[in-house]
Amino acid sequence: MYCRYCGSKLKPGAKFCTSCGRKVESSEKTEETKTEAAAEGAEKKLTERKETEPKKTEQKRAEQPKPSASTPPEEKKTEGGKSKKGLLLIPLFLLLAGLGVVLGIRIGSGFGSGGGSIKQNDPFAKRDTQERGKAAGTESSESGADSESAESSAESGSEGTKREEKLVLAAENTELGTLQRKIAELNSMAAAAQRIDLSAVNHAVGTRNPGESWNSDVFYTLEGYENRPGYVNKNLCRLEQKQLINAATGNRIDYVIYINPNDGVANKIVAIEYLVSGSLQVTEYYYDANRMPRFVYQYDIDNYVAGYAVPEKPGQRFLFGSDTLLTWREVRDGGFKWNCAANATEAERLRKSWPANTIFLYQNESADMRRAFDERESIMLNAAYNTYETVMNAQNLTSISGYAYDEQGNGIAAAAVRLYRNEDGKLLYESQTDADGKYQIYVPSEARQYMLQIAKQPYQACEIYGIGVESDQLVAYQTPVYLFERGGAAIDYRLKLGDALHYNESRSGMQTVIASAINLREGINNRTGTIVATAKADESGEADVQLKPGVYTVELIASGYETVYDTLVARQNGETEREFFAAPTVGSGQVSIVLTWGAVPADLDSHLFTQRGTETSHVWFGSKEDSFGNDLDVDDTSSYGPETVTIKQFSAEDYYKYCVFDFTNGVRENTQSYELSNSGATVQVYTDQGLAATYHVPTNRPGVVWEIFEIRNGRITPIQRYYNYVSSQDWWMHG
Repeated sequence: MYCRYCGSKLKPGAKFCTSCGRKVESSEKTEETKTEAAAEGAEKKLTERKETEPKKTEQKRAEQPKPSASTPPEEKKTEGGKSKKGLLLIPLFLLLAGLGVVLGIRIGSGFGSGGGSIKQNDPFAKRDTQERGKAAGTESSESGADSESAESSAESGSEGTKREEKLVLAAENTELGTLQRKIAELNSMAAAAQRIDLSAVNHAVGTRNPGESWNSDVFYTLEGYENRPGYVNKNLCRLEQKQLINAATGNRIDYVIYINPNDGVANKIVAIEYLVSGSLQVTEYYYDANRMPRFVYQYDIDNYVAGYAVPEKPGQRFLFGSDTLLTWREVRDGGFKWNCAANATEAERLRKSWPANTIFLYQNESADMRRAFDERESIMLNAAYNTYETVMNAQNLTSISGYAYDEQGNGIAAAAVRLYRNEDGKLLYESQTDADGKYQIYVPSEARQYMLQIAKQPYQACEIYGIGVESDQLVAYQTPVYLFERGGAAIDYRLKLGDALHYNESRSGMQTVIASAINLREGINNRTGTIVATAKADESGEADVQLKPGVYTVELIASGYETVYDTLVARQNGETEREFFAAPTVGSGQVSIVLTWGAVPADLDSHLFTQRGTETSHVWFGSKEDSFGNDLDVDDTSSYGPETVTIKQFSAEDYYKYCVFDFTNGVRENTQSYELSNSGATVQVYTDQGLAATYHVPTNRPGVVWEIFEIRNGRITPIQRYYNYVSSQDWWMHG
């Protein structure tokens, strides 16, 4: 019996899947055609680092992905102690007010009374480490195969089922056939790009009522100020995420959609448009229960941080009623505010609510002002309606994307990219890498797990297993794949396991952990396939192993620690030593976040933002502990990591956001650097139920801010935004 969401084999009588944590469906639904796969001071950093802060004594050679052979990875740079200048705490509200982007993972029931309300039937299931090291009836690709077809015949996650070599469409009336055709349709559609015409005049402006004033029900309820009938707090809404192209500008627009669970109406849609300048234009639309616009807030910003129209926040507000503009309000930098009200009733409401504001009455203004008001009324009303109608009817799709490189780090063009169902190895779709080695395949935004195979002669094929996609996820970035020619001398590799939380006695590095088992499997994220090599740690914690050139999943098991799964690329003239880091077993009601990367850049910083009611906090190198009990336990400044943040008193009622900032390049204002993107940075999130989520930095993109995930209502939800335009914001430098 297999899990219908992730495809993992289930134990007899199991009520929950130990791989994905989902409730086991009735055995009547396990037939093949019904199976589904689930799934980033100031001018310098604050005064000199204390002498007790750790400094790594050995300089390691990096396994550094690079965009091409002409831009090789840089050698490890020596950064002095972090010099960190005064804490100029900017308002954190803008960062924390709360967008929940998609792909929710609920944090497990193991959290105690401090963890808020957690559903018992949706835990993170900790993997049974007692079964690690046993072959699960799955086999890796045959590295000595004589052809690409032979390479693609390795077994998948289901016992005895071989992955198909050629795409054969199943019958249309089967689940497999439907999925195959849907993926083909989405990729054809994505190539043409779904577009939105915001300026189309499809709705006439209503008739103004001189006695009408603005109804605040939907806005104040969604943003948590009040509780009005028919609406819910946005934290309780169902979230969706979509992406369209602005038909007028060609700019990409990301949409975050808040859907009322009671009536299915989208009460809020946030549009994030990526401008040519590098900045963003954000428009937040609010709709009542009849899908009529009630409030629109538009502003420009360097990078999107979830929020809403707090009184002092710059931007333009448009307050609607009965399809007419009741108030046009603008707040400018420096706090100047003005309002133009359509009628005396609305003007009086404004005077009572905002007595210090400048208020103009439409009928008393010049003809030019009235004309501008009327034009803006039609433009914003139609933009709101066009947004609702187009976005809600757009396809939900997720892109699985990454790069394929050769041993020297050059992109491999025209490599075959095959997408399989993870649970049974059924071939779903075939594509190719582009001239830079990039691939991108679109799949339905549904809870499934996939597997990718990338192959091209004369190289050995490489697989990525267990690619999880959740409902309404925009992108699933994959770690780069390296393809090697067959043969090649074995490489002597030395492995070591370190504690991700505790320094050694000299504080020159992390405490050594003696791994009880070290297993290697071919491919990426291959956790249950055939073990091709093992290593045994000596008394110093080091283990030696010989590996043929290739890409491997390393599994390290140690008593008292979370099991580590990481990717190792074995290549001639590459690194021959690698230290991994294990988080101590996470206690009840806690979350551990571990960041690791390569030699370049020298300094990546972790930032955790927390909101509890109206209180906010920011844990970073300038303030390593907050009043909520969250800690930056380890702050590494000399490459590799780890940087470890611990949420010690997790509450499902709190809001958390985690970001990574490239301090090395950001402090130099080198925001177009590719170093963070090509650093191999990985973030792993652990709960008391084990490894909950893994995130890979998007490859080969300029930027210094990686906004990774948030936790809302106990659910870990990926954000995965990446920014290279940061001229007006500096929370990563000042707090």
